[in-house]
Amino acid sequence: MDSKTMAKRAQSRNIGTEGKSEGYERHVLVCTGKSCCGDKNKGVETFKFLNKRLSKLKKEGRRFRCSEVSCLSICSGGPLVIVYPEGTWYHSVTPEVCARIIDEHLLEGHIVEEFAFAHNPLVQKCE
Repeated sequence: MDSKTMAKRAQSRNIGTEGKSEGYERHVLVCTGKSCCGDKNKGVETFKFLNKRLSKLKKEGRRFRCSEVSCLSICSGGPLVIVYPEGTWYHSVTPEVCARIIDEHLLEGHIVEEFAFAHNPLVQKCE
């Protein structure tokens, strides 16, 4: 596949390709790996819940991106979720905990400390 084809594919998923898009408020990664979750269905259930809620928020003009990943290299305590750009890592993210992360962190900007176990924010380097 060439870059032009990949750019069209990205644009069809509301991913900016020229640095001119509105961007996203936050990007959420959900680990659905079996070694992380013990049962892959737990992670998939959380991911589906997140996707559904974020789709509703998109209709209200909010812009979030979520991605399903198979491994975040912790391999326990899952489902795990990372919220960027803050780089907040959450453990044991059931749909109920995910609802709190959406309401408190994504919408209000407050980390859900009860489930947060690491903080690794993105760093923007100046040249």
